[in-house]
Amino acid sequence: MKKSARRTRKEVLQHWLAKWRHRYRVVLLDESSFEERFSMVLNRRNVFLAVGGSVLFLIVSTTFLIAYTPLREYIPGYSSTSLRREAVRLNAVTDSLVDLVAYQEQFIQHIQFMVGGSLPPDTLTSAATPPPGWSAERLKTSERERKLREEVEAREAAAPKPTEMLQPVAGLVLRKANPAQGQYGLVIDALRPSDVVAVEDGTVLAVEGTNSLGYSVTVHHSEDRISRYVGLSRVKTRVGSGLRKGEVLGRLLEQDPENPIPFQVEIWIHGRPINAAQELGYRK
Repeated sequence: MKKSARRTRKEVLQHWLAKWRHRYRVVLLDESSFEERFSMVLNRRNVFLAVGGSVLFLIVSTTFLIAYTPLREYIPGYSSTSLRREAVRLNAVTDSLVDLVAYQEQFIQHIQFMVGGSLPPDTLTSAATPPPGWSAERLKTSERERKLREEVEAREAAAPKPTEMLQPVAGLVLRKANPAQGQYGLVIDALRPSDVVAVEDGTVLAVEGTNSLGYSVTVHHSEDRISRYVGLSRVKTRVGSGLRKGEVLGRLLEQDPENPIPFQVEIWIHGRPINAAQELGYRK
């Protein structure tokens, strides 16, 4: 029985192989005359190999076409090679700019701390340590910078000395300015009512405030000097007006005991507050 079954399987296999090798003729005939125009001999194996090879060729060709030609840019999800290169370049430039801005911010912050005299103790180490990428060569003065410094120093030496300032109002000093603690104004116990005058010639830069909170007037003078008057009851000038030395710019009235508004004056030179009491001749 086993032998008979084994023979049957063998015969089936041979029959199947014979069918694959069996040859067929494909003939094209003229319909009217039945004349043979074309004929071709095929078998199932050749047809399978031809169709499979064609499909494989199409798959490989499409893959190479998408991977190595610009046609892939038309397929969703693929980006242009030039765009990717530009994105990489812009990313590198952005990283460089971020590092440069971070260094500049850190450098400016250290300068502000040193100028204001308020450098926290825990930042002394970081302030002394140069940022990444910094070298001592950058600290050397260039020839162009040296010439600019000499020119500026020569102009400052030739410039006329500023004239003595007037006291804006008569009174006694209650508190002197202390820039280290953020107190830039000289608080004065002024006589009331009285006029407030400009300490020297200048132009009004700003007028701010309200009746309840008091007014402030900022005046720009020559040699990059600025005077600021805070706590005025009334203002007698406006922005853009020119003031002569001793000209009235505002007035101090009697104060409300429940809401006193102290009068103070600030003097700034080259963007830095100075000792207004000494400059204006006040005594405490």
